[in-house]
Amino acid sequence: MSILRTARHTPLRQETRRKEQGRSWPRVVWCIHDATSGHRRQLEGLAKALQEQQNAAVYWLPYRSGAADLPRPELILVCGRRTHWAGLKARWWHGGKLVALMNPGVLRPLFDACIVPEHDGLEMSRRNIVTRGPLNPLRPATRIDPSRGLILIGGPSRHFHWDAEQVVEQIQRLRRNLPDVNWQIATSRRTPNDFVPMLSTLQDDRCQVLPAAETSSAHLTALYDQCGVIWVTADSAAMLYEALSSGAAVGVLDLQARKPNRLQAGLDKLIADGHVTELTTLEHSKSMPPPRTPLRESQRAAAALRARFIVWSHQGHCSTRGK
Repeated sequence: MSILRTARHTPLRQETRRKEQGRSWPRVVWCIHDATSGHRRQLEGLAKALQEQQNAAVYWLPYRSGAADLPRPELILVCGRRTHWAGLKARWWHGGKLVALMNPGVLRPLFDACIVPEHDGLEMSRRNIVTRGPLNPLRPATRIDPSRGLILIGGPSRHFHWDAEQVVEQIQRLRRNLPDVNWQIATSRRTPNDFVPMLSTLQDDRCQVLPAAETSSAHLTALYDQCGVIWVTADSAAMLYEALSSGAAVGVLDLQARKPNRLQAGLDKLIADGHVTELTTLEHSKSMPPPRTPLRESQRAAAALRARFIVWSHQGHCSTRGK
């Protein structure tokens, strides 16, 4: 049956069956991933939202592995350049709708849909679902403590100049302006090794440093659930949007942009909209503004994805190769 056939041309019993099946779509989801933790967290965010909305069965596949023993997918999710061709091959052999998280560039016309952050500059369309930042698996915390603070440290990137002394100086100013907050400072895999000893000079009974090598993803997630104040270095877009999804009051530690870029433009918009506080604003007010409504982009993207494909497929599920 052509997917272009309209509902009024479909017999009532068949249309009822389609709607019932559509409400249960997708039932089988494949997540094809690489070794990048940021890519996997985006996939986890969308997969978790699909499970919450639909109780979908999710299967995880490394991009170089086969899938002979898995049930046929109705939805295939990929994230990261190395997963794109693996996803295209999986759709060819096993069927299903193929969705890329982040912009796949010149391969975009080959995907059934793409979920892209708004700072990539793409417009919402039949193929594109535009979100506020990259997806993540966080949910708003229910019992955050405003006396507990978390500082998330990134590192050198192609978008921002890294200035270790400037970051340390901003952390000192932050602590002076929020003296009642107990801080934990978490580094990332991009943080230079020689920066950790600089941070250790800040340690005392109200400040603890958590090196990335000694901090698990589960530990960081627990901190998101507990801390009412979170500050992030400007280079760390993924961590910034995770903080905005946690329900905490969020601030940004400034770094100089190498040149005008999409990440800086996205950050400027968050500041202008009042979602993120700058250090100079904090120094003027001497207190953090109350947290804004947490972002729920993974849930919103999952709902938009399901709505699109339920409409596109008059069978209420994905087509397979040969149909």
